[in-house]
Amino acid sequence: MTATRDRRSDLDDVSHAAPAWDERPILGRSRGLPWWGAVLLALGLAAAAAVIDMQLHDALGKIYQAAFIIGCIGAICLVRRANLFGPMVQPPLIFAVTAVAANLLLAPASAVGGLRKLIFTVGIPLTSNFPTMGITTAITVALGLVRLFIQRDPNRHTSTRPPSRPARERASAGAPSKSRPTREPAADSRPRRPRPTTRD
Repeated sequence: MTATRDRRSDLDDVSHAAPAWDERPILGRSRGLPWWGAVLLALGLAAAAAVIDMQLHDALGKIYQAAFIIGCIGAICLVRRANLFGPMVQPPLIFAVTAVAANLLLAPASAVGGLRKLIFTVGIPLTSNFPTMGITTAITVALGLVRLFIQRDPNRHTSTRPPSRPARERASAGAPSKSRPTREPAADSRPRRPRPTTRD
C-alpha cells in the first residue's frame, strides 16, 4: 500500500509540475498548443467562417475575415514557444486553402463554368481579401519575433566553464594564507669534546 501511494504521489507531482520555458504560450505558465494544434485552430475557424459566409452572402465577407484574423493570432499566441515557426508563416497558406476551396465548392452554380468565370470566381475574392491576409501575416510575424526575444532560456547566462585565470588569482588572493610550520633546528648529534683544564 505504501509503495502504491508513493507511486501515485510521484505521478501527481509530475502532472502538476510546471512545463518548461519553451513549452508555454505567450502568457501564463500552462502548456501551450503543439504546432498541429495551432494549425487546426486557425484552419478550423477560417473554414467554418467561410462556409457560413458563403451560405449567407455567396461571398467571403466580414465573418470570414474576423474568424481568419482571430484564428491566426490565437494560434501564434497559444502555440508553444518551441513551435513558433509554423503559426508565423501559416496565414497565407490558411487563406489560400480556405478561400479557394470555399469559392470553388460553395459558389453559386451560375458563377461556375468556363475559364473566365473560374478566374473571376477565385481571383476576385482573393484580391478583395488580400489586405486582410497581409495585415494578419504581419501581425503574426511580429508576435512571433516578440516571443522569440522575450521568451528565452532563463538559464542561458549560467556557465559551467571554469573561472578564468584572473578570477582564480583574485580568489586565491582573498583566501587566508596558511602559515607554514617553522622547522626547529635539528639537535647537534656530534659528541662534544671536553674542554682542557688549566693548571695553576
